[in-house]
Amino acid sequence: MLSYKKILRTKIAYSAVCWLGAKYIKLVSFTNSWSFINKKYVENLWKKNESFILCFWHGRLLMMPLSWNKKKKINVLISSHPDGQLLSRTVKYFDIETIIGSSSKGGSEAIRNIIKSLKSGTSIGMTPDGPRGPRMKINSAIIKIASLTGCKIVPLAYSVKKKIFLNSWDKFLLALPFGKGCFIWGRPFEVKKNISKKEDIKLSNKLEKILIKLTKDADKYWN
Repeated sequence: MLSYKKILRTKIAYSAVCWLGAKYIKLVSFTNSWSFINKKYVENLWKKNESFILCFWHGRLLMMPLSWNKKKKINVLISSHPDGQLLSRTVKYFDIETIIGSSSKGGSEAIRNIIKSLKSGTSIGMTPDGPRGPRMKINSAIIKIASLTGCKIVPLAYSVKKKIFLNSWDKFLLALPFGKGCFIWGRPFEVKKNISKKEDIKLSNKLEKILIKLTKDADKYWN
């Protein structure tokens, strides 16, 4: 007899869950009143057709498709974990492509694909604390990638008035319908070429603090 987890991993179940997930995101998108704060930062880059790295915490993944300009290409880095595959199939309903793998500082095929994507003019979405944490701690090569490509990092956070925090490592925010929500962008974060390991750590800490503040500001916005 098939277990619950094995049933979920069948093609039919995967397709159904992803379809329902996309429908739920659209429901929350349409039934909430949204505010977009400092969107000018990202709009300026879109106007210049400049590719960049959009970064946000893993726990704030759910509503990110709403933040994106559908006319612009973006690839989102997704882990090879089964949960990551669910997310990969779900975002396809929003015309968002994915890169499978990890962005660990040790380097990987995923990092090479990210760099290739950015240099071709396609932006990248990354959760710098993913795929397994620690929560709200940068453990990826995001600073290194920005240094190698010359692309800016744009931090982003969202929150809603009606929400549930799941009991997961990232305290995943489940946005609920029929409320109010907001997206807050941070100023584009530039990284110079050929940085040292010490500079990488320093800039990672700086970006981490910016993302934490944006997230707190988003959570306080409707209170």
